[in-house]
Amino acid sequence: MREVSARVRLAAAIGACALAVAVVACGSGSSSTTTSTTTSANAPPGNGGGGGGGKIGHGGGPGAPPSPRTANPRPRHRHQGPPGSEMHNTYPGRILSHELAEGGPVQPAELWPVTNGWQISDHRTFTAVYAGANPERHSTGRLVIFRQNFVRVTQNSDRVDIPGAGPVEITSAPRGRKPQTSAQRNGTLRFTGKNGTTGTLHLSNDTVTIDSS
Repeated sequence: MREVSARVRLAAAIGACALAVAVVACGSGSSSTTTSTTTSANAPPGNGGGGGGGKIGHGGGPGAPPSPRTANPRPRHRHQGPPGSEMHNTYPGRILSHELAEGGPVQPAELWPVTNGWQISDHRTFTAVYAGANPERHSTGRLVIFRQNFVRVTQNSDRVDIPGAGPVEITSAPRGRKPQTSAQRNGTLRFTGKNGTTGTLHLSNDTVTIDSS
């Protein structure tokens, strides 16, 4: 009788252990699983179902377009060319009227009043000269040389003052398409001041030569 009871208790204990092992095995499954979602910027909008995954852009789900960048953070490779390109059209050399010169890129704080201007370009670079006076002292004539490089995507300007000349005006400059490159490098422009001063602007070094009276 004692032997039968011992066998019953042993069987019950084995059954309880088996049940405990099964419960533990079932409960441990959710904590050991890792889900990783990778979203490509080229994925079509709305693709990539499921609730998880990283977000791209301004709060869109998987497949939303990336946030715009003002500049490319990656360094340029040596095999890549300049950021810009050559222009198809060019500007022949010509003197600009007062109205066209006044509407140019030079601000009134840099040149005022504006009398006239001159411009020329080839496929790679553009040069313009705007004539007038120093806005803070109209008795001082001023020439502003504006240059733009289409290939390098750069702009710069240089100011040349002519004290005592009054507002100056360009009277002659390279014209047409023949000197489109050479004129930008070493062209010369003639000007006359309101008080009668005359002289020459040298684009090779942005200097002025005043005629002797």
